[in-house]
Amino acid sequence: MPKVKPEHAERKKAEIVEAAKRVCNRKPVYEVAMRDIVLESGMSQGGVYKYFANIDEVFVFILNQETLTSSMKEKVDAIFQSKETPFKKLDDFLHVIGEHIKSSITTDGSIYYELISLYSKDPQRLELVKGQLNEVSNVQYLQTSFALFLAEQIENGTFKTTMQKEEILTLIEVYMTGLMHQPDLSLKASEEINVQISKQINVLSTALQKLLAGE
Repeated sequence: MPKVKPEHAERKKAEIVEAAKRVCNRKPVYEVAMRDIVLESGMSQGGVYKYFANIDEVFVFILNQETLTSSMKEKVDAIFQSKETPFKKLDDFLHVIGEHIKSSITTDGSIYYELISLYSKDPQRLELVKGQLNEVSNVQYLQTSFALFLAEQIENGTFKTTMQKEEILTLIEVYMTGLMHQPDLSLKASEEINVQISKQINVLSTALQKLLAGE
């Protein structure tokens, strides 16, 4: 049997992954199955499984396409190292997330958020794929940094709330996911998207500051 040329294999993988992304843009990632990807790709089942043995291999491939950039790390680190008040840092951090969402609306950003959420809620599943993941992604760094910041401020009493840290993070996650899946948002002009997302981030920031101030 003739060997498959590397460039042919990479092209086929790319086609399969693009098909997977299209499916993920239509339905929640936790509902996506290999059968969906096979049907979307137009390939045979064997043709898809030749390159990806299961759904997690497809998801890992997608996650590895979005590794942490130095600019994102610098933005996040600068916020937490600044001498601003914790509430100002909270607002600044949410706006960094908002900027990342704006730039992701017309790309695959929402998929990354959903995949990180999927694995963070299933430690056993995450453990199975951890060794296949490359560097930390922008989304992972954002989420991890914010979770540490939130925990620190709750523990030292600066943020006062009856909610658990995990509940607050879930609240933010649900809100952000909603932002990225607004109907027809990606069809709007860039300036419209920027204005709309900025307003919604401001709403979230105001609500969280009141919540964490014990109001």
